[in-house]
Amino acid sequence: LNSFYLLPIYKYMGNVVEGDPAKEFSLSNLPQSHPALLATTFAAYIFFLATMHFIDKDFEWLTEHRHEFLAKKRVQNYSIFLSCLPKEMQSDTAIKEYFRNCFSHNAVVDGDVALSIPKLEALVARRNALISKFEHVINVRFVKGEEPMHKTKMCGGEQVESIPVYQEQLEELNKEISETIDHIVAEKEARRMHDDEEAEIGMSVKPAASVGAGATEADASSTEFGSVADAGKSGTGSVAGVSVMTEEPLMEESVLATVDEDTSDKSSGRNVGASAALSGLRSLVITEEGSPRSAAFVTFADLVSANMALQSIHNHEPWDMVAENAPRPDLVNWSNIGITNHTKQVGELISLALTGALCIFWTIPVAFVSSFSNVEGLVQIFPFLQEPIDMYPWFSNLMAQLAPLILVVFISILPFILLFFVTFENPIEIASMQHPSLFSKLAAFTIIQTFFISTISGSLFQSIQEIIDNPASAVTILAETLPAQSAYFIQLIIVQNLLALGIELLRISPIVNEWLGTLVKKLFGYNLTEKERNTSFLGIRDIADPLEYYFGRELGMKTTLTMMVLFVYGCMSPITAYFTLGIFLLIAMGFRNQFIYVYPIANDSGGKLWLNFTLISITCMILAEIVLCAVLFLKGGVVSGPLMVPLIVITILFDIYFKKRHYMVTNFLPLGDAAAQDKENRDEGMTYEWLEDAYLQPAMAKRVDFPDNYGRVDEAYAAQQKLKKAVEEKVQMGEMTPADAASLLAGESVLPESAPADEGKKGCVIT
Repeated sequence: LNSFYLLPIYKYMGNVVEGDPAKEFSLSNLPQSHPALLATTFAAYIFFLATMHFIDKDFEWLTEHRHEFLAKKRVQNYSIFLSCLPKEMQSDTAIKEYFRNCFSHNAVVDGDVALSIPKLEALVARRNALISKFEHVINVRFVKGEEPMHKTKMCGGEQVESIPVYQEQLEELNKEISETIDHIVAEKEARRMHDDEEAEIGMSVKPAASVGAGATEADASSTEFGSVADAGKSGTGSVAGVSVMTEEPLMEESVLATVDEDTSDKSSGRNVGASAALSGLRSLVITEEGSPRSAAFVTFADLVSANMALQSIHNHEPWDMVAENAPRPDLVNWSNIGITNHTKQVGELISLALTGALCIFWTIPVAFVSSFSNVEGLVQIFPFLQEPIDMYPWFSNLMAQLAPLILVVFISILPFILLFFVTFENPIEIASMQHPSLFSKLAAFTIIQTFFISTISGSLFQSIQEIIDNPASAVTILAETLPAQSAYFIQLIIVQNLLALGIELLRISPIVNEWLGTLVKKLFGYNLTEKERNTSFLGIRDIADPLEYYFGRELGMKTTLTMMVLFVYGCMSPITAYFTLGIFLLIAMGFRNQFIYVYPIANDSGGKLWLNFTLISITCMILAEIVLCAVLFLKGGVVSGPLMVPLIVITILFDIYFKKRHYMVTNFLPLGDAAAQDKENRDEGMTYEWLEDAYLQPAMAKRVDFPDNYGRVDEAYAAQQKLKKAVEEKVQMGEMTPADAASLLAGESVLPESAPADEGKKGCVIT
């Protein structure tokens, strides 16, 4: 709407500019100190106040749908993640009992303290790799009808049949994994029993010390059973009387049982001595595999308990027992679960330092590429370009169009570099292009590098010679060239968004990957079944197995830049608004089709990234207003410039106001809504099996595992392999000739060597 009066004002009240629409219909066309600059200020108030109104309305819609999402039956909505657990809370029993004392016994479904299981994880990784190979050789045997063979070594190994070898290896791995899991579970149970024994010893000591002269029966009861208030005073996050884990290493169950028998009927004084003896004996036993980490996932039976636990403080130490939103179970980065707060803080500092250093050094290529958009200014700096431009007129146009393309290539590389930096932060969720930290870094880079560096460098290159010749004219020149940069950014956002949209709709990249994958699978023979043909192979994704759409990358790069261009040039060059409107409409239509028919919705975070995007959008508004105010001052707007200051203040106050409550309200489900949803779940008879072991470490989940087509290795085939093994043993022992063995395995009758020729028909035929 602003363009209806801004375009005529810029066109007819400014200077006459022939052949340059970017200047003709922009603020740069107005003379210095022209009264029409007030129209720009007026348009800015309308534009940015309307934007704030829409953000407010958007939050109403977002909050409603965000709360609907948080009330859904998703495991992460019923769970929390606890980091930096104190030693005494590093057991399943201690965690469960703590929250059961805080809420109720039935409120806690599961509490899983993460375990250090490097040996088990290595075994499971070996088994998964073996299963993949085993499944393929089974397909070779039963689809192609060939006996699969492989060498035991890469160089000079023995040629063996694959199926029996893999079958034996898989059975051994399943057995070893089962035994390892049994050992870990037994240690957890021994740890639990030991916790119970120490708790009993502690309870028998406490009443003796506190219940005496002047102590009431209520005091004794309080000492014996404890209270939640006492837990808060203790600073351990535990409740008095709750089974807790000690700092010493795990002691074997037999030793614990022996000590228990010796101390069960002793007095409180003897109990104290027994407790000391327990500590000394425990120090003799050190177990690495299955030792607890300082983190846990707790799953609750109702949304009320989950939300109260999430918003509560569980320890007097700032970084102990910190409750966070639990990620989706399949997105948990188990390698980062249980790291110390010091490690995490150092990692975040390293990530921030690397990002800052990259932002500084990234300026050089971005500024150089941006200068391509102004060929005249580039020629002034590099005179050798004048000759090819004069000889080949198309060369000038090529360089002007080349700048946005090269910059898009630079921007496309950036997410992968920043994603590597994100890994230093040790996130508990698998670092992907969806990660909020990556989104924030991309947005900052987009604002600082892609926009501001491009704007400043483009303006300077365009008028560098004029500024050198007449430094006093720098202010006037910048006031004219900054608004005129809108043409460059229009080209950039068109290339960045619409070119990518066209490639996306045509599915060019997945089709190329499909063709390449089909070729590679054919070369390796990995195309025998429908599953093999539709499965990603050697990192080449099949078109039937698309990746999730990475909103974090797209919002951080493309959408943020488009919004920044709109905010800055919406009033200085109103024609920009029409291009951004067209881009948003086309993207909305195109990606709506992709989200419905192509991409899975598993990475739906319920609008969590949209909250970050809103934060960035308000920041972009403030920066855009400051830029516009600076341009108006450069244009000599002694009235229009100062009038922008109240708008900047209003936007900052709007940002402060929103940060007080709006974002927090969208992060949590209100208790009233949670209670209503819990009542509805109870009325529907909701069970809790789907919540049990939801955050059990993947390596602990399956004791035995087999290929999906393992059933084809049936009894007849197993019997055949058994016969073959028996025949080979007979040949090795000299009881059968190789020729007879081959005939026997081929299904022919074989006569004993000692049988006379005329009695051959009477002989015993081996079948």
